[in-house]
Amino acid sequence: MSAIPERLPQHTRLRSSAPITAGHYEVRMASSAWEIREAQRLRYRLLYLERGGRPDAEKTQTEADADEWDENAYHVIVVDRRDAAERVVGTLRMVAAADLQDGQRFYTEQAFDLTRLRQRYDRLLELGRFCIDGTRRQGTILLLIWKFAAQFIVDNEIDVMLGCASFPGTNLADHEQILGYLHRHNRASPELMPTPRVVDYVQLAQFEDPTLEFDNATRKLPTLLRGYLKLGARVSDTAIIDPVFNTVFVCIYVTAHDMLEGNTPLVQSKHRNS
Repeated sequence: MSAIPERLPQHTRLRSSAPITAGHYEVRMASSAWEIREAQRLRYRLLYLERGGRPDAEKTQTEADADEWDENAYHVIVVDRRDAAERVVGTLRMVAAADLQDGQRFYTEQAFDLTRLRQRYDRLLELGRFCIDGTRRQGTILLLIWKFAAQFIVDNEIDVMLGCASFPGTNLADHEQILGYLHRHNRASPELMPTPRVVDYVQLAQFEDPTLEFDNATRKLPTLLRGYLKLGARVSDTAIIDPVFNTVFVCIYVTAHDMLEGNTPLVQSKHRNS
């Protein structure tokens, strides 16, 4: 697939939410192929140049992170309206089950089997490629993207949002405390548990420490994952080591019911009961 899209993705069932502004920033859906390309370039800079991932030859040549899911994804972007070119300074990719092609599965399903979630829920939305420009991580952009995504979920009556939560670096010793804490306090129920499809994974149970307090366990918690947990997220009981992106990651999901029951201020609820 070319890193430079020739057209906007073709969506079938879901509708976009209205843009949201805060000061000089605006978050909205990408409205041109050029904006998607800029989001892909931001993803490349963060995932590979900054975080030490290993891009393939095409990504290196184009300096853009692109794959098959971009073709039918909802590309959320944040632009700085002070910039005449309105450069993309934040992005999130959302892929709806309703827009997957025949036989296609979520990106997350390369690593995790989501059969149990799929059997329980119909309206699933995958969130991924959450990236913010390195000079803009003061919190405003993160909150804007979260608010837009949450409103999109409510507007389209999504049942579950899902994806992967990553920890930088592949040394498990650096992540033992938070992995053990998540297993003890945020583990998915057996009837909905995502299970690994790959052989290179670890059981989180081995890292449990019942005496570990939240502040100590989460002192290096990624900001994105912290946001998920505030919404009532549940995680897989296994983690996968990913040398391509130089991370260790778990599968994570949040039901709309849990998100809205948590009285999050990010959205105005009109969701049916899950």
